[in-house]
Amino acid sequence: MENTEYNEDGEAMRYGAEIAHYHGDYVRLLFVAAAGLMLIMQFTGTVMPLPPGALILFVAVLAVTAGITSPVQRVIHWFNLLISFTGLILFGVFSMERLHSLRSLFSHDGLAGMIALIFLATLYLGTRTVRAIMTGSNPALRTRKP
Repeated sequence: MENTEYNEDGEAMRYGAEIAHYHGDYVRLLFVAAAGLMLIMQFTGTVMPLPPGALILFVAVLAVTAGITSPVQRVIHWFNLLISFTGLILFGVFSMERLHSLRSLFSHDGLAGMIALIFLATLYLGTRTVRAIMTGSNPALRTRKP
C-alpha cells in the first residue's frame, strides 16, 4: 500500500512498506512501549532516574514524537536520535547501578533494563533512518503538489 504526503516544499512524498531503511514505524512503536513501561515502573515503587514531573514530561515527549514521526518529516528523525540517546543514558546508567545479576532483571528494577534496551534499539533504528536520509536513499521526492 502506497501513501502520499506533502513535505514543507509542497513536494509529494510517496512511501509505503518498500522504503529502504525507513524504521520510523518501529521507533514510534518502541517509544510508546518505553513510555508505557516508564509509567508502569513509576507505580511499582521503584526509585526512578527522574522526578515525577520530569518523568511525565519525558513520557509526553515520547508520545508526541511518536505521533508525528513520518518519512515526510525528516527533522523529526534527528530529534528521535536525541531522545533515544537521552533515554539510553538515563535508563542505562540507572539500570547498571541497580541490576547486579541476571535474576534481578526479572524484578521491578528490571523494567529499567528493559527500557534501556528499548532506547538502544530506537537509537540503532533511528540512526539507520537518518543515514538513509543523508545518503538520499530515503524516501525519493517525486512530484510537486498540484
